[in-house]
Amino acid sequence: MLTSDAKTPSGIFRFFRLCPDLASRAAARVHYKLARAEAAAGKREEATARAERALAVLIDGEPDEDLALTAASLGLVYWFSGDLERAAARAELALDIAEPHAYHEPLARALRAKAGIANSRGHHQEATALLKRALEIALEHDLTADAATCYFWLSDRCFQRDAYAEALGYLDESLALSRKLGSRPNEWAVLAERTFPLFMLGHWDEVQDAVGEFTQEQVDAGSTVLSLLQSAVELHIQRGELDGARRVLEMFSRMEHSTDLQERSSYLGARAALRRAEGRLTETLADAEATIETGRNFGISAQSSKQGIVEALEAAFALGETAKIDGLLGSIDAVPPGTRPPYLDAQALRFRGRLAEDDDASAAAAARFRELELPFHLAVTLLEHAEGLIGRGQPSHAEPLLAEATEIFERLEARPWLERTTRLAAAGEEHEPVAAGH
Repeated sequence: MLTSDAKTPSGIFRFFRLCPDLASRAAARVHYKLARAEAAAGKREEATARAERALAVLIDGEPDEDLALTAASLGLVYWFSGDLERAAARAELALDIAEPHAYHEPLARALRAKAGIANSRGHHQEATALLKRALEIALEHDLTADAATCYFWLSDRCFQRDAYAEALGYLDESLALSRKLGSRPNEWAVLAERTFPLFMLGHWDEVQDAVGEFTQEQVDAGSTVLSLLQSAVELHIQRGELDGARRVLEMFSRMEHSTDLQERSSYLGARAALRRAEGRLTETLADAEATIETGRNFGISAQSSKQGIVEALEAAFALGETAKIDGLLGSIDAVPPGTRPPYLDAQALRFRGRLAEDDDASAAAAARFRELELPFHLAVTLLEHAEGLIGRGQPSHAEPLLAEATEIFERLEARPWLERTTRLAAAGEEHEPVAAGH
């Protein structure tokens, strides 16, 4: 217990001089807190180095809660940077201390780190189970911030399974807890994350409203707002607002060279989409392949990985690089059915339908997108199928497909796509072939 004179600066100095071990451990705790602040501000390398210095001091003493928290947090940091070996070592250290001593906060955090590692290794069921247990611990012990994060991560597990309506449910829970905490950065993170399932489910006006409320200050505040990048850039592109897409990409420009793989892959994927819309196909392909490689730590089911694969397929198709398309489709087929994202399954069918003018594959792709409740991707598939049918002189078969695609594009206000359906309808009336293309 501190004596009264230890509360003055000179008293503190004398106390720490007499108790150097305690002084160093107290300093280590301060370093840990500073490291968390640096990480939140995007200074990840500095934060990691600072946290490791704190760990080096704490590990020489009693295995207390501060040591477990520091180790668990480092497990998460290393996972985000792609170092699975160190991430696992730090998470295990945290668990070795937290479980026997019933330190609930580091236990929940270490289980979350383990969930990330399991996901990277393709053990998706294990990852979900670990996350749900971490959530239970957080809720049982009033760890509101950790519970909000677990809900957030569980929504991402839904993203990976392309279950976007379910993801919104988890995000609503996370949003309520973030507001209970009074944490504006956490709230911004959840509001940004909600834009992605809203975009995928076709609620584009809600996305537009949310995007318009975000400022550069909020993007730079250190919270995870990466879904805003992907959904906002895609929304602007599909509505024909390329300047808007460029503006959003610029807001996230610092992430191009980030050591956080999730940030860098998200940035590259969004830039690939924009470059394709600008007609810069060779650059699109390069960015898309870099997205895939950078996001490899998070698996093929991650948002950026899926975006990278589809953008690479689109660019390769437009460039006529059949071998590249075959390789990309093969990478999807190589994923075991239990972990293969349904969205990529549908995209593979869509591209096979386009390549081989295979009506069955195109119809199957449309059925998958319909089942997943993804209206924009359904409309694109219907339009491309209609283009193929009219190009082969079958306008009557194309008519219902084109009508449904047009209705969806009108509802979404996807102007470039409506222009394309108008041209196709005119060509169908004349029974003239039309070249497919974006």
